Amino acid sequence: MSEVPWKLYRLKYVDYPEYSARITGHYAGDLLLIEEEGELSEEAVKVIKSTLGVADDAREFEITPRDIMKLPIEKLPEGDRNLLLEAAGKLDAESRLHVEYRYRPSFD
Repeated sequence: MSEVPWKLYRLKYVDYPEYSARITGHYAGDLLLIEEEGELSEEAVKVIKSTLGVADDAREFEITPRDIMKLPIEKLPEGDRNLLLEAAGKLDAESRLHVEYRYRPSFD
């Protein structure tokens, strides 16, 4: 059985101004942009959860820019470390990372 994928997303709230809202017929205010960064291994997720105090059975959690500094990057597998560092480099004060369990059934 293949490893369960954990998806890594970058979330960012941006201002959706009133003039744009009128043109598109939507409400003004914050707009959430979600960008998929890639997949994390089960091993990396366990290390991250343990470090941040996230419950073992949590199926999703968030990583703030401040949390990145707490992570033991050297303990993560190389691919996960590179992905996480690349995604973290795109963060600003208004964004964060979101990790979510994504079940993919196999019919093999």
